[in-house]
Amino acid sequence: MPAHANTHQTSDIRKVADAEALVRSVAERVASSSGLEFIDLEMVRGGKGPVLRVYMDKPGRISLDELENASREISAILDVEDPISRSYTLELSSPGMTRPLKTRRDFERVLEKNVQVSFVDSSEGDSAEDSAARKGQAVKEIKGRLTAVTDREVRLIPRDNKGREGAEIAVPFADLRHAQKEISFR
Repeated sequence: MPAHANTHQTSDIRKVADAEALVRSVAERVASSSGLEFIDLEMVRGGKGPVLRVYMDKPGRISLDELENASREISAILDVEDPISRSYTLELSSPGMTRPLKTRRDFERVLEKNVQVSFVDSSEGDSAEDSAARKGQAVKEIKGRLTAVTDREVRLIPRDNKGREGAEIAVPFADLRHAQKEISFR
């Protein structure tokens, strides 16, 4: 591959990262000024240009009007800032009931609630630093009640299919692969 092609590709990646950082910053400012919480941003390829998916929420329930107002405000700022040189689609929504739990704050929101967690069992490695070495290991999935969260781990009491609770376990954030609040229709 010619050196100039690699430089062009690196420049394109940098432009996308810069655009994503600017959109994220705008969405965070709008959320903060509107009494909402910025949750996440996804930039994906679309048929007629990139699709920017901005997720916002607030304690209780976010309304459609609040999302529409935030969308108009973000759109107006992006029209002036122009971080993406071509046509794009802006989508704003709430993350929904089954949104993934990723951050400490996400887990704190569902303390004492039932969650589903997928993780690599760190007891099979020597330490949390062995996370990279554990990537090939089987992922365990459990359901249970979230009892605590720290900067390093989440703690939960696993529950079997008959609803019986077991002994509390700790899962380091480094070992988590996926987590979400369990939805019950009982």
